[in-house]
Amino acid sequence: MPRTFNLSTSYLQTLFKKRTGYSLIHFFNLKKTQKACEYLNYTDLSIKEISVKLGFKDPLYFSRLFKNYMGVSPKAYKKSHNQK
Repeated sequence: MPRTFNLSTSYLQTLFKKRTGYSLIHFFNLKKTQKACEYLNYTDLSIKEISVKLGFKDPLYFSRLFKNYMGVSPKAYKKSHNQK
Protein backbone atom coordinates (compact mmCIF):
# COMPACT_ATOMS: atom_id res chain seq x y z
CA MET A 1 0.00 0.00 0.00
CA PRO A 2 2.72 2.61 0.73
CA ARG A 3 3.85 2.22 -2.88
CA THR A 4 0.47 3.56 -3.99
CA PHE A 5 1.57 6.92 -2.63
CA ASN A 6 5.22 6.48 -3.62
CA LEU A 7 6.28 6.49 0.04
CA SER A 8 8.53 3.95 1.70
CA THR A 9 7.38 1.92 4.66
CA SER A 10 10.19 3.27 6.82
CA TYR A 11 9.25 6.86 5.95
CA LEU A 12 5.62 6.23 6.93
CA GLN A 13 6.72 4.62 10.19
CA THR A 14 9.00 7.57 10.95
CA LEU A 15 6.26 10.05 10.11
CA PHE A 16 3.76 8.18 12.31
CA LYS A 17 6.17 8.18 15.26
CA LYS A 18 6.97 11.86 14.76
CA ARG A 19 3.27 12.77 14.73
CA THR A 20 2.04 10.48 17.52
CA GLY A 21 5.10 9.78 19.65
CA TYR A 22 4.51 6.04 19.27
CA SER A 23 5.97 3.39 17.00
CA LEU A 24 3.32 1.57 14.96
CA ILE A 25 3.69 -1.66 16.92
CA HIS A 26 3.46 0.17 20.25
CA PHE A 27 0.35 2.04 19.06
CA PHE A 28 -1.36 -1.15 17.86
CA ASN A 29 -0.49 -2.94 21.11
CA LEU A 30 -1.98 -0.03 23.08
CA LYS A 31 -5.17 -0.25 21.03
CA LYS A 32 -5.35 -4.02 21.52
CA THR A 33 -4.84 -3.57 25.26
CA GLN A 34 -7.63 -0.98 25.38
CA LYS A 35 -9.94 -3.36 23.53
CA ALA A 36 -8.96 -6.18 25.90
CA CYS A 37 -9.94 -3.97 28.84
CA GLU A 38 -13.35 -3.42 27.25
CA TYR A 39 -13.83 -7.17 26.77
CA LEU A 40 -12.71 -7.86 30.34
CA ASN A 41 -15.04 -5.19 31.75
CA TYR A 42 -18.14 -5.82 29.68
CA THR A 43 -18.17 -9.46 28.58
CA ASP A 44 -17.80 -12.91 30.07
CA LEU A 45 -15.25 -13.96 27.46
CA SER A 46 -12.31 -15.97 28.73
CA ILE A 47 -8.80 -14.58 28.48
CA LYS A 48 -8.07 -17.14 25.77
CA GLU A 49 -11.14 -16.05 23.78
CA ILE A 50 -10.14 -12.39 24.12
CA SER A 51 -6.59 -13.10 22.99
CA VAL A 52 -7.88 -14.90 19.88
CA LYS A 53 -10.34 -12.07 19.12
CA LEU A 54 -7.44 -9.62 19.26
CA GLY A 55 -5.32 -11.69 16.88
CA PHE A 56 -2.93 -13.36 19.33
CA LYS A 57 -2.10 -17.01 18.67
CA ASP A 58 -0.58 -17.47 22.12
CA PRO A 59 -2.71 -16.50 25.15
CA LEU A 60 0.41 -16.47 27.35
CA TYR A 61 2.05 -13.91 25.09
CA PHE A 62 -1.14 -11.84 25.20
CA SER A 63 -1.15 -12.01 29.02
CA ARG A 64 2.50 -10.87 29.21
CA LEU A 65 1.86 -8.02 26.81
CA PHE A 66 -1.28 -6.97 28.73
CA LYS A 67 0.63 -7.00 32.02
CA ASN A 68 3.42 -4.98 30.44
CA TYR A 69 0.95 -2.23 29.47
CA MET A 70 -1.47 -2.39 32.41
CA GLY A 71 0.78 -3.46 35.29
CA VAL A 72 -1.46 -6.41 36.18
CA SER A 73 -2.42 -9.65 34.48
CA PRO A 74 -5.73 -9.83 32.57
CA LYS A 75 -7.08 -12.12 35.30
CA ALA A 76 -6.17 -9.66 38.07
CA TYR A 77 -7.55 -6.77 36.02
CA LYS A 78 -10.88 -8.53 35.52
CA LYS A 79 -11.08 -9.50 39.19
CA SER A 80 -10.37 -5.97 40.43
CA HIS A 81 -12.84 -4.37 38.02
CA ASN A 82 -15.63 -6.86 38.75
CA GLN A 83 -15.51 -6.04 42.45
CA LYS A 84 -16.54 -2.42 41.85
